[in-house]
Amino acid sequence: MKITFTVNGDERTVETRPLTRLLDLLRDGLELKGCKEGCGEGECGVCAVIMNGRLVNACMVPAMQAGGAEILTIEGLGGESNPDPLQRAFVEEGAVHCGFCTPGMILAARALLEQVPAPSLGQTKTALSGNLCRCTGYNRIFAAVNKAATDGYQPAPSGRGRRLAPEFDPKEQEHFFCPESLDEALDILAVRPHLTLLGGGTDIGPDMKAGRLRPKGVVDISNLPELRVLERRADEMLRIGACVTDSELMESPLVRELFPALYRAAAECAAPAVRNRASIGGNLCSASGAADLPVALLALGASLCLRSQGRERIVPAHEFIKGYRKPDLQPGEILAEILLPVPPAGSAQAFYKRGSRAALTLSRVSVALYVERDNGRIIACRAGAGSMSPTPVRLPRLEAALSGRNLGPETTALAVQTIREELDPRKSPAYRKAIAGNLVRRFLESL
Repeated sequence: MKITFTVNGDERTVETRPLTRLLDLLRDGLELKGCKEGCGEGECGVCAVIMNGRLVNACMVPAMQAGGAEILTIEGLGGESNPDPLQRAFVEEGAVHCGFCTPGMILAARALLEQVPAPSLGQTKTALSGNLCRCTGYNRIFAAVNKAATDGYQPAPSGRGRRLAPEFDPKEQEHFFCPESLDEALDILAVRPHLTLLGGGTDIGPDMKAGRLRPKGVVDISNLPELRVLERRADEMLRIGACVTDSELMESPLVRELFPALYRAAAECAAPAVRNRASIGGNLCSASGAADLPVALLALGASLCLRSQGRERIVPAHEFIKGYRKPDLQPGEILAEILLPVPPAGSAQAFYKRGSRAALTLSRVSVALYVERDNGRIIACRAGAGSMSPTPVRLPRLEAALSGRNLGPETTALAVQTIREELDPRKSPAYRKAIAGNLVRRFLESL
């Protein structure tokens, strides 16, 4: 496969394999050693680069998705003789330490300062939450970012690039595809239903590294315009394309205003470099019990539009995940859209998650709740939970216990008791039941 992209301002054309990681392409193909491998699963941020204006982990980007991209690595900021002001700030504040995490850390800081010239400490911590420093020198790192901002550091906006399909060799042309429309993708799958769909790549990279997945071929659907929509329809439904990223969900005024539970789930599911790639459809189709977005979607009454050649199915979200890693996708079918009914006035919703780390952690407990109220009385309720069973689940007993009751201490106590009885966690049941009950209590008391 031959691809052309721009790295640090220079256009480069290279030959590589379609699923070669961008990390390996930069390090081994272009000798840009500042991009390093740490975990290889998107959790440490050591390989972070800026691609098309977004911070990404290079270990999660297949080469076939880099065609036409504009990529900035640490080498593109400056060298020993002409360091970038942000690099100087790291040196002057003693924020370099052993240096292993520094390139990714600086690029994460650069991505932040492009968007927020004078970030608060909280904003800095959030922006760098996906970058681990094993030397535990975070305070000096935060001080370096603050120094650069205080000194008036104003980086030029990173290039956005353009989509440029790779040139596959004859053998690859039977197995790797970059369609330009959903219909074209469905035509390919109708003939080759065994191919793996590639969206944000946040699962496929780690799964291949761990040996859990060996794709026989790939269809890249990440840039199909039909899967990138996010709009409110006249029928009071919000349409979200399956390849809309977590970051795009967070940036959408419609999502923030109408579906704060979904906003919180997107914000808490990962750190920025992963959110910039991970998609809502991928989170559903991975069909993992620890997935965050499906829990919120269960409580919000979502339905899913599944498309195949000449056919469309609408499936309720709570029926889509049949088992662990088993979504209800038939051969040749693609999850195209998530449909969310716009909630009426007086409704309330929330998403809560507990894990071992504030960013990029698998949930140990996740709960989402939605209620409609009338004069202090709950007239409708939906609830979902994750990380306590092989798949995210609806909680019908809790929903029934709350529906028709007046808000107050007795209803709250009943809800806490009901969810603790309804849940059947696989591990640490007492802990998970207690936390879930506490989260339900918090929600109801907030009303």
